Amino acid sequence: MRLALPAPPVVTGFYRMAFAAVLMTGFLALRRTPPSRFRPGAAAAFASGLCFGTDLALWQTAVVKTSVATATFLVNTTPVALGLWTVLVLRRRLAPRFVSGAAIAMLGAAVLLGVSWKDVLDREGAWLALAAALFYSGYLLLMSAARTRAEALPAFFLATIGATVALGTIAVIRGDPFTGFPATSWAAMVAAALISQIGGVFGIVWALRYMPATLASVVLLVQPVGTALLGWIILGEALDPVQSLGGAAVLAGILLAARGPAETPR
Repeated sequence: MRLALPAPPVVTGFYRMAFAAVLMTGFLALRRTPPSRFRPGAAAAFASGLCFGTDLALWQTAVVKTSVATATFLVNTTPVALGLWTVLVLRRRLAPRFVSGAAIAMLGAAVLLGVSWKDVLDREGAWLALAAALFYSGYLLLMSAARTRAEALPAFFLATIGATVALGTIAVIRGDPFTGFPATSWAAMVAAALISQIGGVFGIVWALRYMPATLASVVLLVQPVGTALLGWIILGEALDPVQSLGGAAVLAGILLAARGPAETPR
């Protein structure tokens, strides 16, 4: 998104999804994928995409209202929301080791990102980021449900279509421009479609067949670590020793949480 400026972030998200959808359409057409492959779990997969697109739009708005660090941290509080869902709705227990690992990973993410309590208490930006976290939780839950019946490729394609619809609608409502950007912006959008969407999100969709959404939400805390490292390599934003310690804590927490089952029946 940073490299795509001056394109509005919501529009960047829209083109990320749209370009990925076009590429996937061509790929599926070449494979001559029959329509019957898209029916199992289709509603859940499409709805998960709507949640994902809304999550991106809310987070990108939160970044304007508060610091990038705070918005990124709060949008990654999905382990809390999914943990509460698991305990209160699904009536399952969370393993103490999993809870400890999730807490360590989240604390490490706060240190890595340099989260300020002043920014957290900035109501508008904080609420937007927390709302984004809820939609991201919905995305993980719905995609997890879809993957119990659907194959990864059709589910991913339908979710990408749903996210395209959500982001395009929000961009139109906001009055964002869809054209008039330099070549560097378009190159960044294509890269986001190839790397972030087709490369990264497809991996999430594939994995949700084999792990619960609660564990996936903790493993995905590796995203701030990856973002920080790429920011160092691509944007020259070096990490100080405290941030490096926070990144190490994130990885340690993920490893602890992933050792054994995350949930057990009551």
